[in-house]
Amino acid sequence: MTSSHAFFLLASICALMLSASDPALAQQSGVLPPLGGTAPAGTTPTAKAPTSAGTAQAPATAAPAVTLPSTASEHEALAKKYTIEAAQYRQTAAEHKQMAAEYKKAVPDPKSGPKNSWYKKMAKHCEALSKDWEKLAADAAKAAEYHTFYARELHAG
Repeated sequence: MTSSHAFFLLASICALMLSASDPALAQQSGVLPPLGGTAPAGTTPTAKAPTSAGTAQAPATAAPAVTLPSTASEHEALAKKYTIEAAQYRQTAAEHKQMAAEYKKAVPDPKSGPKNSWYKKMAKHCEALSKDWEKLAADAAKAAEYHTFYARELHAG
């Protein structure tokens, strides 16, 4: 997963959590379209981007339609999805942490031989990725917690 994918996933989780906690604020911030299902002009996935010649061009790909969960079973399904994702993210974080450790072992002590500067850079890179994946795992776990809570609320109410 690239950092742009990770950022998109994190932004999606945040948008979903914001929209569920305060739909009015989410609409004002542009995370959600206004009530009634129409988005501001030019922000819909089917909006056409102007070309350099000024004519409209169809977008390369349309964003998938997103519907917010409204039933307990929909929230439970999302909670399960985010729980699975959190476990996958933790596994990927652990893999990068292990890679960082291996790169650190491969960098010899300055007194015992030449250094490979790329190994040091890769160790730092893997450590940073591990932290990013852990953050994604924590965010996904938080989203699962939210959906579990909301599903219980809907069952109780």
